[in-house]
Amino acid sequence: MSKKILLASTDSFKLYELIVRNLEFLGYEVVHIQDAGYPFRYSSIFERIENIARKIFLGDKKFKRQLREKFLQNKQKEILDQHMAFEFALVLRADFFDFEIIKTIRSKTNLLIGFHFDGVGRDIKVLDYVEFFDKFYVFDRNDVMKYNDINLMYSTNFYFDFPGLIPKKSKETEVYNVYYVSTYNESRVDFLIAVHRALTELFQKVRFVVVCNKHITQTLPPYLHEHMEIVHQHVSFYDQLQHVSKSELILDLVISSHVGFSFRIFEGLCFEKKVITTNPTVREADFYDEHNFFILEKDNLHELPNFLKLPYRRIDKSIVAKYSFTSWIDTKINNILSHD
Repeated sequence: MSKKILLASTDSFKLYELIVRNLEFLGYEVVHIQDAGYPFRYSSIFERIENIARKIFLGDKKFKRQLREKFLQNKQKEILDQHMAFEFALVLRADFFDFEIIKTIRSKTNLLIGFHFDGVGRDIKVLDYVEFFDKFYVFDRNDVMKYNDINLMYSTNFYFDFPGLIPKKSKETEVYNVYYVSTYNESRVDFLIAVHRALTELFQKVRFVVVCNKHITQTLPPYLHEHMEIVHQHVSFYDQLQHVSKSELILDLVISSHVGFSFRIFEGLCFEKKVITTNPTVREADFYDEHNFFILEKDNLHELPNFLKLPYRRIDKSIVAKYSFTSWIDTKINNILSHD
């Protein structure tokens, strides 16, 4: 009989869909809740009328947001209430969930694992959640040392390893030398443009997709409109992988507020692709090879052509396997249970 696991995760990029598939491939029965994405419905006609009245007569635009938050928590609780208990629960980005939901999850399992794949300093309130967990992992090693009075543990991200992730025959996916998706950040746009210019001088097919809110579209630099694709909805993780797996190299432009390895780093290992990254701590990793990873800085773009001439060097299979999702979940859950 398969073990029932609860996965609570952010809705961003639909990453959870691939995690569910990988868990099911490993034999788990997965129940899932997310922090957003459930179509909102008023609980009654009276609630709808009250919202309209508040908006018209009181100028109250916060009431509907409160209704949405209440609806979301009720939906999450409705799913949880359908199950008496879980063998274990895995929560990704606990700070995206209300405390009461985390408490409910805690009451339904003897093993609660958290994983935070962002810098703790970007939203320090996540530390308030740690006490509810048996194990709480962060992907930035520096956060473990910085908050050493809190029981944080270190874990990298991973790559997915279930069969069928990348269809063998896919005529619909156009192949690019470089494919990159970025959420718009005004403070980094000049660097983004510089990287795009450098890559288009080296490759014929470069596709940059920039995700931004509609209301700022017209304020974006002209270069982005002319040379990049502007979208207003996140590109799913699955769709990104279809392009990344077929591209010639992988681009990883990380924010400076953390040094955790992004998913792109491990996709480089999985697909045996060269990676251009702005994360200098990659040099410290056991999988680092100067033939495979180029540490991009503001003043070394001119060195890219020499890097691209170097042949890719295969990494030892045992090292690559260590970063698969199968290995990742095993070290988080199965090894703990086996010692009970």
